[in-house]
Amino acid sequence: MSIFIHILKLRTVNEITVIEDGLQKTTLLSGKVEFIPFSSIVNIQTERIQGSDSYAGQITPGYFESTIFLENGKELIIDPDYDNYLEIVVAVRHNI
Repeated sequence: MSIFIHILKLRTVNEITVIEDGLQKTTLLSGKVEFIPFSSIVNIQTERIQGSDSYAGQITPGYFESTIFLENGKELIIDPDYDNYLEIVVAVRHNI
C-alpha cells in the first residue's frame, strides 16, 4: 500500500523552467510537457507559511509559498523546493 501511495505522489512531481514566453512545466514521471504563457497568468500571490513549534522551541522557521493564478481558473503552487523558485517568481512578476 505504501509503495502505491508513493507512486501516486510521483505523478505530481514536476519541474518548471522559465523560457522566453512563459513557463514550461514538465511532469517527471510521464514526461508530459505543458506550456504556460505569461499572457495566461492573471496574478501571483506570495504568502509566508509559519514554521513549526514544539515545547523545546522552534523546529522550522517557515518558508514562502507562491500561487500563480491562471486565466482558466487553475492555480500553480510553487515553493522553495524548486531549485529555481526565485527565478520563477521574478520572471512571472516581471512579465504580467
